[in-house]
Amino acid sequence: AILAQAILAQAILAQARDHFDFPSMAMARGCACFLSAGLFACLAAGGAPLGDVAACAAEGGVEDVSLLQRSGPAQGMQALQHQQDNQTCLARAVATATPGEVGQFQLRVLNYDNAWHITCKASQESLVLDPFTPGAPATFFGPLQTWALQRDEGPSGPIGSIETNAIVTSMNSPDHFNLQTIKALFNQTVPVFSSYAQSPEGSLSSLLLDELGYKDYHERVALSTLYPNCNPTADGALDVETIGDFQVCYAGPFDTLVQFKTVLIISSCGVILFAPHGVEGPFDQNTARAISKLRVGKRLLAIIGTSTLHQFGAVTKSFKTVQDVLRQVNPDAFYDTHRMEHLVLSGVAWDLLGSRVFRVDRVAPEDVCKAFPDQYMGSPSRWGNPLQVPLYGQP
Repeated sequence: AILAQAILAQAILAQARDHFDFPSMAMARGCACFLSAGLFACLAAGGAPLGDVAACAAEGGVEDVSLLQRSGPAQGMQALQHQQDNQTCLARAVATATPGEVGQFQLRVLNYDNAWHITCKASQESLVLDPFTPGAPATFFGPLQTWALQRDEGPSGPIGSIETNAIVTSMNSPDHFNLQTIKALFNQTVPVFSSYAQSPEGSLSSLLLDELGYKDYHERVALSTLYPNCNPTADGALDVETIGDFQVCYAGPFDTLVQFKTVLIISSCGVILFAPHGVEGPFDQNTARAISKLRVGKRLLAIIGTSTLHQFGAVTKSFKTVQDVLRQVNPDAFYDTHRMEHLVLSGVAWDLLGSRVFRVDRVAPEDVCKAFPDQYMGSPSRWGNPLQVPLYGQP
């Protein structure tokens, strides 16, 4: 029966070519290479052998062939095209994307929220961004509020097995620079880099906030090598801290409360923008010019949070600001991060006030995808998003 359906499909293809333009014919061979929607992918394959078409039907194209049989050649192809057009953005992205691979970059996550492991294949060097293991507490202002990621949601490998050349933190808060995680997972010889702007030397307001609000603040400061603000010049030069193949600086406007910015990472594989709490606003002309020069012939990745956080009366910027920045820099790939969906909250403030002291407004993954259908590559989260970055240790 499958073979008969495949023969019918081959006959229909001759008529379909008169009505449809398949720019990917030379590339599409087999079931997953064009629309990855059953037999329609094989029809688009152009020169696919009969055996390939039959195999494609066996993998899920039988319903598509039945639709062609019921409707007739022209009407059937139109119906299949309509079916594809009505797929969700996420469904189309899942069919074509490889979430953890962009050019020479390999991306993996260390939790389902905000911790990333990024390898540049060209140099075989890697960075860990914002290490925070499931179950490790992040305490804010003593007993007022503590939250942790659910313990069973993270890499299954043994503690101490994560290999990296350096750790880079985007903020000094304990969910981005978690001392317990660093001590547990990494050899103490692995260098840790944190922002000068959030250090005692860089900002009095950050010093007061961090010292009053975060446990182990001084120990984290003592552990760190500081990377500078980018301070871009008109010709695109930047102040950076060099970490092997990587160069790191703090880019863009400051958040008005906690003084976080965007971590700008440069390597032989390309450029990474890392801003887990979103962005305060578009880059200035000099920074945008520097990014444009650095990405020539390489890939630009943006790992930027889309959620709006309400915490102790402070509110981060919305997804609209993120959209403004992404349209400004036009990355090759965009990942959402730090959606805070896998949290366990506790503490006096949370017990008494709940969402009045801590709330996260999240953008639905489908809406994130629709805003950037050609660039969205998923997130660490496993909630309602089929486009998932693999965990560290997974192929």
